[in-house]
Amino acid sequence: MKKLLAILGLTALLSTTTLLAATAGTVNGMKISVEEANEALKVLTKGQKTWEALPEDGKTQLIQMMAPAKLVAAESNKSLTEKEKEAALAGFWMQKSMAATQITDAEAQTAYNKMKEEAKKANSKEQIPAFEAVKNNIKMQLAQGKVVSDLMKNAKIEVK
Repeated sequence: MKKLLAILGLTALLSTTTLLAATAGTVNGMKISVEEANEALKVLTKGQKTWEALPEDGKTQLIQMMAPAKLVAAESNKSLTEKEKEAALAGFWMQKSMAATQITDAEAQTAYNKMKEEAKKANSKEQIPAFEAVKNNIKMQLAQGKVVSDLMKNAKIEVK
């Protein structure tokens, strides 16, 4: 009985894997799965189309659109050192985290006013740009500060 269940489980696993790993196309031998194609279509068509519903010319066009990303990923994987990959991944994560961090206009205005006051106290001769001209830069700086601050809250730093 245990052997039968194991065989059935293995068969189900293999058949599920085959279904999930159905290939929509290849680029230099690298597979683009139907699942990847459907994810791209979800974004491109706002969920209106699936791989199965695309006409042949639409499938060809989609695979050609997806090809550069596969080629860049493969080339970067070959060409970059581990340190470079780590730095790229860290940079990507930081950008993604900053984009998800909400900074209000009021928070940016408060930071702007504080910087303006500090410049006055330091007798700065530099012209301070208008808030609207620097608002997005301030928001990015504040978002970066929040992300780093959140990371540091849980960090266990030891000096040896």
